[in-house]
Amino acid sequence: MKKCLGCGSVLQNTDAEESGYTPKLENDLCMRCFKLKHYGNLINVGKKQSNDTILNKINKKKSTVLFITDFLNMCDEVIGIFKKIKNKKVLVITKSDLIPKNIVRDKLINNIKDIYEIDEDIILVSSKNKENLRALENICWKEKTVIFAGFTNAGKSSLINALVGSDITVSSKINTTQEFIRLVVEDIVIFDAPGFIGEFYKADVPKTKIKPITYQLASKYYLKIGDIDIASEADNNLTIYMNNGINIDKRRIKDTLEYGLIIPTNHDLVIKGLGFISFSKITRLYINIDSKYYEVRPTIIGGNHE
Repeated sequence: MKKCLGCGSVLQNTDAEESGYTPKLENDLCMRCFKLKHYGNLINVGKKQSNDTILNKINKKKSTVLFITDFLNMCDEVIGIFKKIKNKKVLVITKSDLIPKNIVRDKLINNIKDIYEIDEDIILVSSKNKENLRALENICWKEKTVIFAGFTNAGKSSLINALVGSDITVSSKINTTQEFIRLVVEDIVIFDAPGFIGEFYKADVPKTKIKPITYQLASKYYLKIGDIDIASEADNNLTIYMNNGINIDKRRIKDTLEYGLIIPTNHDLVIKGLGFISFSKITRLYINIDSKYYEVRPTIIGGNHE
């Protein structure tokens, strides 16, 4: 019952179409993880587990959960799963290196707690600049058994590798972690759970990253963010926080648009899977994607949340 060190699947050499296939059972990685790690090539989508199945497995383990979510991708769907976890838990927000330096960390955490009604501890971390990795280490030492959970591509496998020097497969592809991966580091047991799957917007996003960009958007122009079109009925200032680099163009409006989405003062438009756009004043927007892919919330980076 040897398991793949990359995704947790049981290794087998009988069916190349099933999870865990490897031509040689003495290998440490299945063929899927080998191709992902060395070539970035996803040869199959692998095994899919429902969110309810993953939740049930997490709750049965009765271990402390470090729930990982991307700073750019917090939304009702993500926090809804977090709240369904019955275990002792901590919300760990990654990519804190993208948070503007003028934002007070304690105020940001309080904003998130108020907006999403979270009572548990929140820790901001970054694998890039090592922010608060020691805090995660301390939790692991204190609790002895922890589960790293989160949505696909939230960065949990990267955090585990940064903490313990393991070789869990890290990829931007979905379903990278197939089964619960169990690691033992000294007397600490760490589980890497399969990622939850959400209703997130998929876009053609380049690999290079960008920092938050502020635009003065006049009413006669619209922004083309990848393949998403956004226009404001009145002149407005907005700041875009996006995950990875994405092409952003400002173009003149040539057609009649329907401004059906209201954004209150100091609110964010969250585009699930990409990031969010922060608005400083009330406006009516035109947006050309289905409403299931976005939501509006009080801004997490400032403003009045009463």
